[in-house]
Amino acid sequence: MNFSLQKGVAAVEMTILLPFMLLLVFATGELGHFLFQYNTLTKLVRDAGLYLGAHADTQQTSILPNPLIDEECGNCISKTKNLLLYGKTTVGASPILKGLSASDINIVESPAGSRRLVISVSYDWQPILGEKLTTFGLGNEVDLSFNLNTNYAVIAL
Repeated sequence: MNFSLQKGVAAVEMTILLPFMLLLVFATGELGHFLFQYNTLTKLVRDAGLYLGAHADTQQTSILPNPLIDEECGNCISKTKNLLLYGKTTVGASPILKGLSASDINIVESPAGSRRLVISVSYDWQPILGEKLTTFGLGNEVDLSFNLNTNYAVIAL
């Protein structure tokens, strides 16, 4: 009799604790996914910046074209964006980071005439398990997506 009572208590404890344990596991997974995505984004921006710094000025003049025009630097802007999106200077099948597009990338010389090129990327990160956390009718859903911004500056050689 005592043995069956213990089995019932264990089942009740498991029923109470299981949602919290699952929440902890899924939250840890989401945090790991976020850190992986942000690390990948910063590496891609850094590699694209190093490429741009080496290839922005094909004429080796002291002044970059203002505004920086793709055709005047040997298509360095489109190649830099491709490197950031696909990991290579040519167009690939799909971006390395899902949801990242060329419109999320901005390349400017700042300040003008300084040969300092700044790559800015704004990436809308999406969680693995969905954009919204339901509150089961207890209030408004919680939006879990947010924007990751990263910048990288190089001097054109």
